[in-house]
Parts: sequence; C-alpha cells; structure tokens
Amino acid sequence: MPQKKRNDFAVAVGLLGLGFTCMLVISMLGASLMTMAAVWTTDKVTTDLLLLLNDVGIYGLGLPVLLAIGHFLPSTAPFPLRPVRALRPITFARAAAVGYGSCMVVNLASLLLLTAIRTLAGLPEGDSVNGMMDQVSPWASLILISLVPAVAEELVFRGYLYRKLIRFGQLPYILISAFFFGSFHGNLDQFFYAFVLGCWLGYLVCRTGSVVYGMLIHLFINFFSSCVLTSAGESAVANTLLGACILVMAGWGLVQLWDFHRRLFVRPATGLPAHPVRAVLLNPGMILWFITFLVVCVLNLLG
Repeated sequence: MPQKKRNDFAVAVGLLGLGFTCMLVISMLGASLMTMAAVWTTDKVTTDLLLLLNDVGIYGLGLPVLLAIGHFLPSTAPFPLRPVRALRPITFARAAAVGYGSCMVVNLASLLLLTAIRTLAGLPEGDSVNGMMDQVSPWASLILISLVPAVAEELVFRGYLYRKLIRFGQLPYILISAFFFGSFHGNLDQFFYAFVLGCWLGYLVCRTGSVVYGMLIHLFINFFSSCVLTSAGESAVANTLLGACILVMAGWGLVQLWDFHRRLFVRPATGLPAHPVRAVLLNPGMILWFITFLVVCVLNLLG
C-alpha cells in the first residue's frame, strides 16, 4: 500500500482532533462571553438562558469552525439521511431498547466508579447537572436539552463523521466517532455511556444508511432523562414506577443485545496504517484533543 494512502488516516484523524478542539474552545469562550454580556444587561440570568447560550455557542460558533477545518478532508460518501435499509417498527423498538439498556448499565457502572474516586479523593459529588435540571422550564428541557442536541449531534457525530471516515472502514468510523461523541461532553460522568451509545448509533448508520434512527433513539433518551424523570419530583409512587420502568427497559434492551450480537458485523477496515491505534494516540491533532478533554474533565471534577 502506498505510504501516502496509509498517511491519509493519520491526517484525517488529526484534522478532526484539531477541529473538535477548536470547536470546543470557541464554544466555551463564546458561551462565556455571551453569558457575561447577559449578566451585564439583565437583572436575572435564568438556567433556560444559559442553556440557550450554550447551544448557540456550540452550534452557532463552534460548529462552523469544525466544518471549516474538516473542509480540507474529502467527503467520500453521501450524507446518510435517507435510509438505504429501513427498519421495521419492532426492529427499531428493539434497537432503541439496546441503546437505552446499554446506556443505563454503563452509566450505573461509571457512576459507582466515579463516586468511589471522588469519595477517596475528597472531591465534590459532581451533581451539577441534576441540580441544573431542577431549574429548567419544561419547554427548555424539551427543546434545548432533548430536541436540539439529538438532531444536531447526530448530524455531526454520526452523519458528518460518516462522510469523513467511512472510507477507512466501518469499525474505525464507529469507534472514532463514538470517542469524539463521548469526549465532547467534557466530563467523565457522561463520557463512558455516551461512548457506548455512540458505538451503537454509529453501527445503526452503517446498517441502515441513515442517521434518522439514531436521532429518534437519542431524542427518546434525552427526553426520558430530562423531561420524564425530572417530572416525578418528590413523589415516592412516581419514582417507584419510573424506577421499575427503567429496569424493564434496560433489561429488555440487554436481552435484545444478546440476541442481536450473533448478527452484528462490520465491513473490514481499508487504507489503515500498520499500527492504526498508534496513529491515533500519537497524532498531534488527537493529542491536542486528549489534553483539552482532560483539562475540561479535571475542571469539572474540581467543581
């Protein structure tokens, strides 16, 4: 294989790492500046406004930077919008259950691990997200937390990265896009389950040729977590019923995953260097992204 073709993988991953680094930095700076401006011009800055400014920072300021840097990479596939292989309703329900069930299991495991680490290190509990959710209005929760991220993140992490990475094979696309998806959340509390969910949604894009199914699954998970669970309040009955519902959905999802796993397959990778993992880990663009991600995680851990 020509050396240039082998280097294409490192160049692609490096530019994407640089693009996501710039996107995150610009997003955080933009949201911070807009928040300070809001504080100076209004008496009260609501949580809804902070969420709106955060979304504007990410998708209005940061995303164009990623697209500008990614413009130097070839797009070797159509944008995966219209399904090439449609899923029957029952198959989609099973796929959604797998996504939700795997999220819940990994989230529980990572929560226990991070709680133990925080306890041993004397760090804050890291419940800022849950505290914020109590102050969000229903409309902001539905639109800014559920709908906008579900649509925009699937278009970016599953659709856009599909065009840029699928030429190297399905498995590299799935793993790399899932890593960017998980790490872009900027904290360890969400990284692990977001990575697992990203792998599953990326696989669905490879199987169906569309990000639409991932959008619907992503929307359901966001909506259930931000709207349904928070609506229970202090009601013991409601929380008990929701807990039972989560156990049933997670359990059914794991059963479906066990059934699906016998038929899971991805096309072999092509155009990779002899040591693809090394090409990712020792890539300057990815090293920059790793450092940025770790810095943000440390800041979040310190509260």
